[in-house]
Amino acid sequence: MKITFIGAGNIGGATAIGLATLGAAKPEDITVTARHRNHLERFRKYGMQTSTDNLSAVHGADIVVFAVKPWQMEEMLKNVRQGLDYSRQILVCEAPGISAANLLEWLGTDSSGCRPSIAYAIPNTAIEIGESMTFLSPITATDAQMQLLKSIFDKAGKTEIVPTDKMLAGTSVASCGIAYAMRYISASAEGARKLGLDESCVNEVVCQTVSGASALISNHKSEPEAEIDRVTTPNGLTIRGLEAMENAGFSKAVLKGLTVNKSPRQRIVVKVGSNVLSRADGTLDTTRVSSIVDQIVEARRGGYDVLLVTSGAVACGRSIIHQDNRLDDVQQRQLYSAVGQVRLMEHYYKFFMEYGVNIGQILTTKKNFSGKREYANQSNCIETMLRSGVVPIVNENDTVSIKELMFTDNDELSGLVATMIGASKLILLTNVDGIFDGDPSDPSSHLIPRIHVGDDIEQYVSEKKSPMGRGGMTSKSHIAAQTAAAGISVIIANGKRDDILTDLLRDPDNTVHTEFTL
Repeated sequence: MKITFIGAGNIGGATAIGLATLGAAKPEDITVTARHRNHLERFRKYGMQTSTDNLSAVHGADIVVFAVKPWQMEEMLKNVRQGLDYSRQILVCEAPGISAANLLEWLGTDSSGCRPSIAYAIPNTAIEIGESMTFLSPITATDAQMQLLKSIFDKAGKTEIVPTDKMLAGTSVASCGIAYAMRYISASAEGARKLGLDESCVNEVVCQTVSGASALISNHKSEPEAEIDRVTTPNGLTIRGLEAMENAGFSKAVLKGLTVNKSPRQRIVVKVGSNVLSRADGTLDTTRVSSIVDQIVEARRGGYDVLLVTSGAVACGRSIIHQDNRLDDVQQRQLYSAVGQVRLMEHYYKFFMEYGVNIGQILTTKKNFSGKREYANQSNCIETMLRSGVVPIVNENDTVSIKELMFTDNDELSGLVATMIGASKLILLTNVDGIFDGDPSDPSSHLIPRIHVGDDIEQYVSEKKSPMGRGGMTSKSHIAAQTAAAGISVIIANGKRDDILTDLLRDPDNTVHTEFTL
């Protein structure tokens, strides 16, 4: 089993040494890379291979562990991608702050269209001595590959395989938690000194005490409070000390430290189609707009940051200005959009301000997703809005777009935006419940609740387009599969159903929809 570590920092280095010295792999089968040779000397002493060339180091490896700093990850992955073999290698990310969507985007597919097998591994620094609590989570890795990784990391401590949404908890309790435990040891050692214990034995006494406490709980398979009860008596030294700690906020401080990063606000992109916002006569359904706003506000209260991609500008313009047959399709679209965009945003502004929620408008073009500087500027603008509590409302700038450079439709735009902001979900609201195995209007047709990337669904998807919009279900399914391949769950649901967005977020199992996933 050949393992390559890209990065020789604290975690990557500790993992490499732990696996080499504890029998997980032969030292000579482990390669460690770093930018500078002087950082690699300690690994050579263990008999490991070392290199300053990341690209050559990944050749021939069975497992490649990426252990560089989060801000270095994108550049590093793009540099080594050509040397990776997606058909056989397992790729492991030891940086918990990197999203699955980013990893999949940066690694892409190989020349045959094969995606890489990727997993997270978050150990703590005690892995170097075989005492780590390591959390593993699959991104695209198979069950068999995850079991292989578990068997390797089990050599250096204990390992749990968890879903990706549990990795933050694992990181806080185990990876960050080892530092929190050491802070207790540090404070306890300081107390020991004030009590007069000899400096030469302070650390040994405190560490042995903490080790003994852990061993008792483990061996007795008991709860910590049960073991505390065994050593406390009324008005005794122990209970008085515990009460003093609690009065100083000890347990609350520990809990606060562990949960400070709990439940970061998930980002979702909601795309509302023309068919959802238009009445039968093509005019804007303001009641539906108001309902969508109500649900977005509710989602924000539930811990979501929401970006809205909305159709409706052309429909608004069409209801104000009569059709001019002297104009071609693009000219008519530009005119209707320019006039209707003002009216559409006026409605959104009014409804959101009823809740005291600010909105910001972003009119974009396809060029803004292809140029590096334009992409960065747009991304930074959206980030600033989200951090400031503003709801970004995005639409294509039809007034300046030419036909050759237009997005296919707002489905394509919403997929690009979802990837840009690292969304956890993209929700496409249309006028049907999802993907059916036949004509949705046929009572014998059945909704397909879940579609995995790579499933053949062409036979179920109609090319028919609505007169209200540019896209259709073919476009939606294509964008949904493409976005899901980047690790973002995509939901197609009926936006004309009351409270559909609220129900999808609160009770998805009992809400009619089709979900595209990895």
